[in-house]
Amino acid sequence: MTKSAISFFLIKATTIASLGGILFGYDLGAVSSALPQIADAFALSEREQELVVSFIYVGGGFGAAVGGTVADMAGRRKAILITDVFFLIGAAILFWSTSLATILLGRFVVGFAVALSAIADVSYLYEISPSNWRGSFVSVNEACISFGFLVAYIVGYGITLSDPVDGWRSTFGVSSFGAMLQFIGMTMMPESPVWLREQGRVTEADSVQMMINDGKGRPNSNTRWNAVDGLVPTGQDTIVTSYASIRERKPTSAKREIFSSVPTPALSSEEAKITGSIMLSLKRNFSTNLVKQHYRQISIAIFLAVAQQMCGQTNILNFAPKICTEVGLSSTTSMLGVSVLVGTLKFFTTCIVLWRIEYLGRRYLLLGGICTMAISNLMLASALYRDGDSSESIGTVRASIALLGMLGITVGYAASFAPLTWLIISELFHTKVRGRALGAATIITYLSAALVSVTFLSVQARWGSAVPFLAYFLVTVLSVAFAYLAIPDTGGKDPDQINSEISSYKWWRWRDGEVSLFGGGGGQASMGTEFVSIDGHTSV
Repeated sequence: MTKSAISFFLIKATTIASLGGILFGYDLGAVSSALPQIADAFALSEREQELVVSFIYVGGGFGAAVGGTVADMAGRRKAILITDVFFLIGAAILFWSTSLATILLGRFVVGFAVALSAIADVSYLYEISPSNWRGSFVSVNEACISFGFLVAYIVGYGITLSDPVDGWRSTFGVSSFGAMLQFIGMTMMPESPVWLREQGRVTEADSVQMMINDGKGRPNSNTRWNAVDGLVPTGQDTIVTSYASIRERKPTSAKREIFSSVPTPALSSEEAKITGSIMLSLKRNFSTNLVKQHYRQISIAIFLAVAQQMCGQTNILNFAPKICTEVGLSSTTSMLGVSVLVGTLKFFTTCIVLWRIEYLGRRYLLLGGICTMAISNLMLASALYRDGDSSESIGTVRASIALLGMLGITVGYAASFAPLTWLIISELFHTKVRGRALGAATIITYLSAALVSVTFLSVQARWGSAVPFLAYFLVTVLSVAFAYLAIPDTGGKDPDQINSEISSYKWWRWRDGEVSLFGGGGGQASMGTEFVSIDGHTSV
C-alpha cells in the first residue's frame, strides 16, 4: 500500500505535541542524577529515597484517573495545555523545595502532569495521523520520551559536576522551559478533528482536516482510505478521510447500529463536577458493558500496563547509580557515565524501532524485546549475586555482566513495551472509548511503577541485591508466554478486525473452553497467516 504524503502542518503539529514526551522522559529521568544529592542534602534513609522516586508514579496514578475523562471532555488540545501548567507548577515546587515533604509534593504534581501528558499526547497524535503512518507517528512520542531521558542524564551529569551540592534544584527546574515552549506552541494548534467530529462540531472538524491536508481538501469517494474504526463506507452518501473515521454525514441505519454497539456513557452535570474522583473514573473506565464487550482488549491493556513496569527497566532508569555502586562502579564519573550510556542507547534504539516499526511488525518487536529483557535480567541478577569471592578479576567480570544486563534491559524495553504499549492499546479500542481506555491503563501503569520503585531498595536490603532482578526475570518469562498466546499484530487493522483475530488465539480459546492450553488441537494463529474469526470471516 502506498503511503500518503505527510503535510508540513502535520509535521509541525506532531513536533509540538511530542514536546510533552520530552517533558515526560526528562522528569522521570532527572531523579537518577538528583537523588544522591537530595539524599545528602536532607539525610534521607533508603525508605525515604524510595518515596522520592516513587511519588512521581503516585501522582501519575491520580493524573491517569482523571486524564481520560479530561481528554474526552475538554479535548486533546486543552488537555495538553493543562498538562503544561502542571509541569510548570511541579518544576517550581521542586526548585524551591526546603524539605522532604515539599519534594514529595513537587514529585506528585509532576507525576500528575506526566500521566495527563501520556494520555493527551498519544490521543492527539493518534487522531491527527494518517492510518498508514499511525504506528510511526504515535511512536514519535516514545522517541521523544527516550530523548527526554537522555537530556535528563546529560543535564544531570553536567550540573552535578559543576554544582555537587544544590545542582538537583537546577536539574528539576530545567523542565519548565520545555513546558512553556509546548504551551505557547499548542495555543496555535487546532483541536483533533476526530474529537471535534465526536462533539458534533462538523464544520470545525472539516476545517482542521483541510489544515492537516495543507488546504488540499478531503479525498473524494473514489479514493480508498483506512479509517481507525474500520468503518470505511462507500457510495455517494459518505466521504471518509484517513484520520480516525471522520464521516461526512451521519451513518446509515446499519452503520449506526455498529456505532451504537460501542459503549459511550455520558457525564451528567452532577457527575461532571466530581470528575476528579478516582472512583468515578474507574467506574466509567470499567463499566459492565465495556468489560463484557471488550474483556480481551482490556486484559491485554492491563497486561501491557503492568508488565512494562515489572520487567526491571523502571529501576534501571531510576537507580542506575545505585546498581553501579553494587558492582564496583562507585565513582561519580562512572555512575553518571553509565546513566548517560543507558539514555543514549535507549534513545537510538527507539529511533531505529520508530523507523522500522511498520516493517518489523508489533508482534515480532514485542516478543523479541521481552525475550531480550528476560535474558538481561538473569545476567544482572547473576552479576549482583554475592558468593563471597571479592577478587579483582571476579569484580571486573561482574561489572561487565551487570553493564551488559542493564543495557540489554534498556534495548529490550525500547524495542517492545516502550513504543508498543500505548500504540497497541490505542489500536485495540474504538475512538469513543480510546481516551478512557488509555486513562485506565495509565492508572495501572503508574500504580505498578510506584510499587516497583517503592520496594526496590527495601527488597535489596532484606533479601539481597539480586532478588529484584530474579523477580523481573520470572515476570518477563511469563510475559513472553502470554504475548505469544494472546496478542496478535495490530498494525494497520481496525478495532473490529483486531477483535476477530484475538478470538482465534489459543489463550482466549482456552479461556472460552474451546481448547486445552497445553494440549494439541487449534493452537493460536501463527504470525503472517490467516485468522478465522468466530463469525466465519477470514482476515489476513
